[in-house]
Amino acid sequence: MWDAYVAGTIPVGAVVVDAAGEVVSRGQNRIFDDVQDKHLARSRLAHAELNALIPLGSERTYEAFSLYTTLEPCHLCLSAAISARIGTLHYAAPDPYGGAVGKLIPSKDHDAHPLKIEGPLVGAPGRLPELLLVAHFLWRIPSGSVVRFYRKSKPGILATAEGLPAPDADATLADAFAAIGS
Repeated sequence: MWDAYVAGTIPVGAVVVDAAGEVVSRGQNRIFDDVQDKHLARSRLAHAELNALIPLGSERTYEAFSLYTTLEPCHLCLSAAISARIGTLHYAAPDPYGGAVGKLIPSKDHDAHPLKIEGPLVGAPGRLPELLLVAHFLWRIPSGSVVRFYRKSKPGILATAEGLPAPDADATLADAFAAIGS
């Protein structure tokens, strides 16, 4: 998440872990990122969750694996987790603007391959991913629809996000947590 933020793209990170809890793949949002290294990049489809799921081969299913992501997944990423046959999805922060948890229309495929979903987290680990998302859009598209949404529906989140370090401020993840008072 932090790497994506300082790279100037939408701040979301994701990992896939096996049944033993070992990380088997990683991904970060690369929508505005030129780095490709076997990941999707420079595409509206270059979401962190997709980049974490792409390395999983199609020769098997992954019901014992978990996908961890910093932000509530959108329709694309939630469907990708189901399609990859991941067993559990954990997310840290809600995304009231683009999140899709509880919003997909179930299909027979979803019923046959259920995805257990857990989240959001409480406290600073559950707040920072949403705040970084808002901060990203405050500096990238300050008059865009995400900022307008938060200005109207969650002005407190918007005000806190304004106090986060800019992506080019040589700040650390610890600085971002300190800025929100964790």
